[in-house]
Amino acid sequence: MKAVINRILDISLIVTLALMSLIVAINVFFRFVLNASIYWGDELALVLFVWLTFLGAAVSIREREHYAFNYFSGKLKGKALRNYILLRDCLTVIAILVLLYYSGKVTFQINKWIMPAMEISRSLVYGAAPVGCLFMLYYMGLRFTARLR
Repeated sequence: MKAVINRILDISLIVTLALMSLIVAINVFFRFVLNASIYWGDELALVLFVWLTFLGAAVSIREREHYAFNYFSGKLKGKALRNYILLRDCLTVIAILVLLYYSGKVTFQINKWIMPAMEISRSLVYGAAPVGCLFMLYYMGLRFTARLR
């Protein structure tokens, strides 16, 4: 199951980055070479960028590359290090849960707001945060269960 979720997340990131890069490149070509613009290109690039950010944050947690206070990790040893890592991971989970709650709330509240160019709900943009948070919690859960073994 873990391998499937990892694969889904990795493929989603690759596709999102490729699409975003392609849309931006095409839009630049249209603007500066053809003196025209793809009216929905900037909006789609923005949506993809937001999704890339939150899915990328989940991958950084999976790879243990997310922001951390490494200064303390290098100075502490033994039980103090284990306690510090446990505290750090608990604070990370609390922050993710707070972000999940409020981003989910906003995502549902703005469901009727429509993006002007693409004419789709802004919930599609804001939905990246709760989805990313769910992936982050999944990986933090794996980390906690691995420690318990």
